[in-house]
Amino acid sequence: MNIKLLNEELELIKRQKEHVLKELEKYKDVMNYTLVQKKSNGCYQYYYREENRDLKYIASSERDIAKRLAQKEYYEKLLINLYTQEKTIERFVKKYNVAHTSESYEVLAEGKKRLVQPIIKTDKEFIEEWNNKFTGEQNTFDLTTSYTTNKGEEVRSKSEKILADLFDKHGVIYKYEPEITLFDGRKSYPDFALLNLRERKTFFWEHFGLGSDVGYSEKNLAKLAKYEKSKIVVGDNLIVTAEATGIGIDVKLVEDKIKRYLI
Repeated sequence: MNIKLLNEELELIKRQKEHVLKELEKYKDVMNYTLVQKKSNGCYQYYYREENRDLKYIASSERDIAKRLAQKEYYEKLLINLYTQEKTIERFVKKYNVAHTSESYEVLAEGKKRLVQPIIKTDKEFIEEWNNKFTGEQNTFDLTTSYTTNKGEEVRSKSEKILADLFDKHGVIYKYEPEITLFDGRKSYPDFALLNLRERKTFFWEHFGLGSDVGYSEKNLAKLAKYEKSKIVVGDNLIVTAEATGIGIDVKLVEDKIKRYLI
């Protein structure tokens, strides 16, 4: 189950809902009117009713009134549908956990656990395996300056400390500067590897702190191209943040990405 696609659909629904609500503002003067259609001799005739009052015929010269009422009714029905879809996806995403099947093993008595061979790794086993795969602090490049995270790690920049501390705050499992192998066999050291335990999916996070520097930007664009050839793709399993002259790291944006991709 691709939770990311569901979240993207949820964001689209929310944008559509906002658009419809804005459009409905244009129909305040006819909110209590209902359009009624009848068919006579193969032709449609239109009427409107205000609350419980009698029907009033809409002449062909007043067809714009019928159009407005029809459009209003469409928006109202669409809004109900959008609200329903929004709540359905939100409930599903909140409850869905790819690792829930491991609970069938976890709820067994300790003595019975010793007799059972589970077909799905427990969270504890999965995390241990992931930690063994992604060993942190593998980049041997000298730390000219360093900042200490809340977990006691030494990182290269203040922004990386902010990121690490936010991951820790939200309970995200991560490794700083793990070693990965790219498509051409060369090694690379992304700023962070992170685990979305709910989906049991690995993400990488790169922070570009000198976006205004042309040489730095060109170097990192080349890095992104190599990542993509290595199946590490922005918007899928690679998260990117950046800074430039006069534009610092946006903590709210970082937290939004953490909640969207990692929790």
